[in-house]
Amino acid sequence: MKIIKKPKIIPAGVRPVQKGTKPGGPYNAIRPRSASSWTTPVSVIITIIFVIYGVIHYVMNSEPYKLSESFIRQNQTIKTELGEVDKCDPWYPIEMYPFGREDFARLTFDTVGTNKVSMEVSVSLQRKRDQWRIVDAFYKDRQGFIKPLFQESRTPIEKPKDARKPLKKEKN
Repeated sequence: MKIIKKPKIIPAGVRPVQKGTKPGGPYNAIRPRSASSWTTPVSVIITIIFVIYGVIHYVMNSEPYKLSESFIRQNQTIKTELGEVDKCDPWYPIEMYPFGREDFARLTFDTVGTNKVSMEVSVSLQRKRDQWRIVDAFYKDRQGFIKPLFQESRTPIEKPKDARKPLKKEKN
């Protein structure tokens, strides 16, 4: 008598058990492939570069920056110290508070003239009624002394004494 073996039908998705393997044998874990160790630091560095570029682009295209640069290039005191202004580069510290009740900006520039002399110039600005105005400006001279370039009067304009008296009507 012959025994005929029927082929086993294995459902799809199920792997057949291999002969000769013991349950509980050596187990090789499948390790997921991880990213290279250099990709994370490179992506962080690229992100930092883009953020710095964005901040510099924002500052250099802002209205306070343009107003300050034109003030420095046209100021007679700076022209006598440096000659004509060749370079007017932003320098540390730069403070800008463009959002809030009182908009304020303080910009510092490294200014180089045609005499190849450089000086540090700081300009303070404030926004009043949607217009930026220079409130204060000063520079460091060659000896390192701080000298004013411009100072807005902080006291209110005094009214003449006659303006306080009531007007007298003339009789005709």
